[in-house]
Amino acid sequence: MRIGINLLYLLPCKVGGTETYAAGLLHGLSQLGKQNDFVVFVNRESAEWLIPQAPNFTRVICPVAAIKRPRRYFFEQLRLPRMLKKHEVDIVHSLGYVGPLWTPCPAVVTLPDLNYQAIGHTMPFYKRHFLWFFSARAAQRAKVVITISNFSKSAICNRLKIQPEKVVVTLLGPRWKDNFISSDSVSKIKASYGISGPYLAAFGGGSAHKNIPRLLQAFAKLSRNLSYQLVLIGHLPPDVNRGDLPEGVRATGYVPAEHVLPLLSNAELFVLPSLYEGFGLPVLEAQQAGVPVVCSTAGSLPEVAGEAAVFFNPYSVEDMTDKIARVAGDKVFQEELRQKGLTNVQRFSWEKTARGTMAVYQQVYETRS
Repeated sequence: MRIGINLLYLLPCKVGGTETYAAGLLHGLSQLGKQNDFVVFVNRESAEWLIPQAPNFTRVICPVAAIKRPRRYFFEQLRLPRMLKKHEVDIVHSLGYVGPLWTPCPAVVTLPDLNYQAIGHTMPFYKRHFLWFFSARAAQRAKVVITISNFSKSAICNRLKIQPEKVVVTLLGPRWKDNFISSDSVSKIKASYGISGPYLAAFGGGSAHKNIPRLLQAFAKLSRNLSYQLVLIGHLPPDVNRGDLPEGVRATGYVPAEHVLPLLSNAELFVLPSLYEGFGLPVLEAQQAGVPVVCSTAGSLPEVAGEAAVFFNPYSVEDMTDKIARVAGDKVFQEELRQKGLTNVQRFSWEKTARGTMAVYQQVYETRS
């Protein structure tokens, strides 16, 4: 098969989980052998974004910028189909919610979740409506819709009125360690971010649904009895002012990929307070790093974390405070969660993601008209 991968949505270091998904899937596909060819269509911002260095992977740089969303949609609908034909693509897979509504070959689209409905009030009006219009129609016209959790599949089937047999779940995987180990010493990395003692870790994120204000309220209560710092890895969301951070909070700002694992691995525990998650990759990354997890009950998190986390109501600062304190104050319980996490994460890998995706390609290829 000659498979087109549509990454026109990709803004490196800005689109979060969908970038991790793209990198992980391509990495997994590259491990399955060289019997199929992959043509990866990228935008100008992703011209140097790393794709597998394998002879069956070809990068095609398209003359469009993802940051100019209306122009990107226009290009994706009118010019990408002609490029698919030119490159003799058998199947096109669009990884970021939206794909061309007409294609010269069968189409597959990944809808990781329906965040534009669940947390649409946090998005600009035009973005929310563009995303709803094009993603809904791309899903309806695709031969198969891929999503990343059973929680998301249920939402897609119910809200977009798509038959369950058309929606395939391919669970994701944690980062593969070899590519994310930093050559810098852990102490040097921690010092560069102002971390001086034991700490709780969380990801900041650029969206309001990450629920960081409630986490900060919970930490302000916890800090009266626990001698921990709170390290927010990454950018602060728009509803948090750096000048209003409680004492003991370290906001790192942008963190290079090779620093994420050292920062995560050395935390006493990891907290994910999100109001919505279509999957919850940070849970797996923390569990893989051997860090106890305390997270919210929102979205797919119970499905992904399994029995290897302590859960709280993300809308209750009191519940969040109590659950974090319970884990932070009990070393025996931390070790129990650590071991359960290491077991749970074995359910997930990018190779499994790739094999499930390849099975979709094969099904679509064999039934094409």
